[in-house]
Amino acid sequence: MRRADTGAWTPVTGIVDPGEQPDATAVREIAEETGVDAKVNRVLRVWAVGPVTYPNGNVASYMDTALLCRVVGEPGCAHAADDENTDAHWFSVDRLPELSERFRQTITAALDNGPTRIGHPSQ
Repeated sequence: MRRADTGAWTPVTGIVDPGEQPDATAVREIAEETGVDAKVNRVLRVWAVGPVTYPNGNVASYMDTALLCRVVGEPGCAHAADDENTDAHWFSVDRLPELSERFRQTITAALDNGPTRIGHPSQ
């Protein structure tokens, strides 16, 4: 996804709604942001992100749970389905756009069939 606020390419991201399970959040966010139906395969990484300081002075940290998902149905229909993103695109792993180190490490974890990783991505 190309984010509308920064122009950066990222995997689909989102915030868990109160009482929502992380797998349900991932499926919902993928559908909301891309119009694609997905199913969760496995947990990739769990770690804390932040603190983040917002323009109004609020400071927050987030528990980041990265999940590997697969498309259910036709993958070609992905599009920017909300106002949070301006573009949706499928990339080959050898032709990825510029991504933050956090998201590169998440993609590396997706390609690795090892165990779920707990802790900061640099660990």
